[in-house]
This record gives sequence, structure tokens and C-alpha cells, in this order.
Amino acid sequence: MPVSAAARKDYNEGVRYYTTKSMNGGTTFKCALCEHTVTTLDFNSLEGNRRTQAATAMNRHAAVLHFPARTVVPAKLGGRGAL
Repeated sequence: MPVSAAARKDYNEGVRYYTTKSMNGGTTFKCALCEHTVTTLDFNSLEGNRRTQAATAMNRHAAVLHFPARTVVPAKLGGRGAL
């Protein structure tokens, strides 16, 4: 089932903390909350898709520096269900 453009836009606004801009030979990712940037050229293609690596780096940057209280807590702590 295709996702509407409006739904995609709402999703991206809720979870993306960076903007992208094409440049010669790559893409620059800029944090939406500060001046931090990375480019796809900063990463090694032998370690996977450079764009994915850049997006991951930006998401980590936002999580650590801008949202440190938002740590992921597992729904279950152990294999026995609710404690």
C-alpha cells in the first residue's frame, strides 16, 4: 500500500534531525539543531552504504548531544515477562 507524500513528510519531521544537500561527489548532512555536519565522503564504502552511515552518525549525534534523556529502555527486562 503506497504511503502518501503528507504521511512521509509527517514521519520525517518527527524522526529526522538533519537536512541533506547534494554536493560534488556526495551529500552533506547537517544537524537541524546545531551546526554539526558530516558528508558521505567521510565514510568508507567498504563498511556499507555511505548515505546510511552518514544518517546513522547524525542520528547518534542528535541522540547523544541534543536528547541525552531519551535513552532506549527495553520493554522486557529478561526473558520472564513483566516483573
